[in-house]
Amino acid sequence: MRFIYPVLIFFVFIGCTPTTPKVVEYRVNLKIKTVTLSETKCKKESLKVGQSFSSNALKSLDMNYGLGDYKRLVFSQALWAESPNRAISMEITKYIRETKLFKNVQVSKSRSRNGLLLETDIEDFMQYFSEDEKSSYANVRISFTLINPKSNQVIATKTFSAKELVKTNNANGGVIALNKALENLLNESGKWLSEVCL
Repeated sequence: MRFIYPVLIFFVFIGCTPTTPKVVEYRVNLKIKTVTLSETKCKKESLKVGQSFSSNALKSLDMNYGLGDYKRLVFSQALWAESPNRAISMEITKYIRETKLFKNVQVSKSRSRNGLLLETDIEDFMQYFSEDEKSSYANVRISFTLINPKSNQVIATKTFSAKELVKTNNANGGVIALNKALENLLNESGKWLSEVCL
């Protein structure tokens, strides 16, 4: 009996120990089909893609979401593996490189001299829930500005928006929809760049 009581007490304490919910990390991971756009005069130009501008919320690993018209909250069991600002900047660079519109495309930290500079401002990248939390959608909004760095002249600027309905009203469903919306937005931005370069 002396051995049974300690064992029983041990199992009682194990059962009473609170378990911490697992935090899941999500990525911005696009699956855009490579589209080579028609050759333009930009084919002779080098392009540097600047680090995106954004709010501090998009520079954090916290996964924010909107609720109703005014509330902004944070998922407690979900984080970004990399901040949206940094991840989106890399996806923009990768996408433009694959369009083959420019002679070469460099990241913001590159020391190379480039003929053109692309600035981007991520204005929105978030999942929005209705007040009753029965439906949600992902919204992405990014402004693109093409600049001649020698003269600091703005060649062209345009803002793109993409909205995607969320199939499952949770963080996972929101990330899937955000990735899809960003894919659609980048495709539109590529078409715009090809027209600017005509």
